[in-house]
Amino acid sequence: MKKQTMLIVLLFVIVCLPVKSMAGNDYSDHRQLTDRLEALAVAHPSLVSLESLTSTVGGKEIWLLSVGSGELTKRPAVAIVGGVSGDRLLGTELAVSFAERLLDESGREEIQQLLDSVTFYIFPDMSPDARAQYFAPLRYERHGNANPSDLDRDGRTGEDPYNDLNGDGLITMMRVEDPTGEWMKHPEDERVMVKARTEKGERGSYRVLSEGIDEDQDGQWNEDGEEGVFFNRNFTYDYPEFTRGAGEHAVSENETRAIADFLFDAKNVFVVISPGEADNLSHPLPYDSRQTSGRIISGWLEEDVKINQTVSNIYRSHVDVAFAERVDGSPGDFFQWAYFHYGRFSFSTPGWWIPDMGDNDSSYESKELNFLRWAESEQIADVFVPWEEIDHPDFPRKKVEVGGIAPFVMKTPPHHLVDSLIEGHYHFITEIARLRPRMDIINLTKEELGRNLYRITADIANLGSFPATSQIGQRVRWVQKPVVRVELGDGQKMMSGKSIDIIQSLEGHSSLERSWVVQGGGILILRAGSECAGFREIEITL
Repeated sequence: MKKQTMLIVLLFVIVCLPVKSMAGNDYSDHRQLTDRLEALAVAHPSLVSLESLTSTVGGKEIWLLSVGSGELTKRPAVAIVGGVSGDRLLGTELAVSFAERLLDESGREEIQQLLDSVTFYIFPDMSPDARAQYFAPLRYERHGNANPSDLDRDGRTGEDPYNDLNGDGLITMMRVEDPTGEWMKHPEDERVMVKARTEKGERGSYRVLSEGIDEDQDGQWNEDGEEGVFFNRNFTYDYPEFTRGAGEHAVSENETRAIADFLFDAKNVFVVISPGEADNLSHPLPYDSRQTSGRIISGWLEEDVKINQTVSNIYRSHVDVAFAERVDGSPGDFFQWAYFHYGRFSFSTPGWWIPDMGDNDSSYESKELNFLRWAESEQIADVFVPWEEIDHPDFPRKKVEVGGIAPFVMKTPPHHLVDSLIEGHYHFITEIARLRPRMDIINLTKEELGRNLYRITADIANLGSFPATSQIGQRVRWVQKPVVRVELGDGQKMMSGKSIDIIQSLEGHSSLERSWVVQGGGILILRAGSECAGFREIEITL
């Protein structure tokens, strides 16, 4: 009996532990991520819905966590998309940890109000096949999924994979002594390779290649391994056809198709936040009229750039971006698709930047050397593999060494830094949610005109900071514009004004006056709003 009691107590303690503790001391693999999501669904059944949108070719679920109370599709939504780049694990951690923190604080009045008025669609990991390489016996920075692909387009698949030549379980680099090479050792640190500056009389003495063997003898190394299509190169905007990792056609993969289908149906999303390679949060995108005046728009429209500037300022107030630089989108990426083709405000950030140590020789700028100096100052181990000479079958009678920066470490922060990064991003996302567009009907007046005629006047207002529709969204037909509707009662007739009035957009903290003349007394209903700006309905008695 005593053992049973102790077991019950132990189980109670485990169940009552904060969900965050399940994350452990390192990043979560797919099974651990699934456990964390399922724990949230069990702990908060009235606020959380967990579903698998699809499975990858590698058999891993693409999870969607919907968070909020009441009718989730009837109010503005924030989409948070992690794992857009499989080699950046922080994006997934920020997404799932945001959900954990939000639900941990769901008992606070401020968060209760937020969950009553905003929906959060959280896609924690869109590249689970690629991200799994971080946890695999052979670790390398992987971008592609498990769909076998002819990456070098030679009619064969997987014939030139990665090879671990020094047996350390990591794929790093090779430096091959070659008088025709473009590379040389850094004058300040021989661990680091830099390109020789021929304009200053320097001559290279090395070739630098990915660690491996040219198994198909085509003069390339590791160009056709197990990885297939890149999630962040498979979307329709600026699709890079015939490019490594782009796939046979745009949106060809289970995961890209699943999120595109869901979001096109989710008309209530007003903003998409996707931690990844692109960055318009540490530094906003510029406005360039040349990019917006052509038939195909390739730059953010002017009013949307202003919103980007405002949101960037908010981001910088929560997250330290002292060492960041703006990174525009890349062909076929999700970040640009969400803006140009989905028509929503789209924001992306790496979420973490390596501090500038400030003592590099400016004539030999090297991110690798800067990283190594930072890692040494922070006493972070296992970030560099010492160069080791090997016998290489592709380079007989040449000196070949394997070594260099370990995979992932320059793109994924040490896990002990994650909590502080989560803190700033959590406050940033919740603030953006509070600034959502909010449609309302204000300053309503009724006036009897005689002869059974009545004039109704009202201001259709957006009480939020975000516009009801982005400027690009006004051009994308799929985006639902705000609509004002007047539903007449029995025996009533519209004499003046529109019973259905489509408003292209409504800026934040602004309003439009509308007036109607109706014949006949009774009750009519005035509605205003849209899926991504919310709805307001008023019953009027004449």
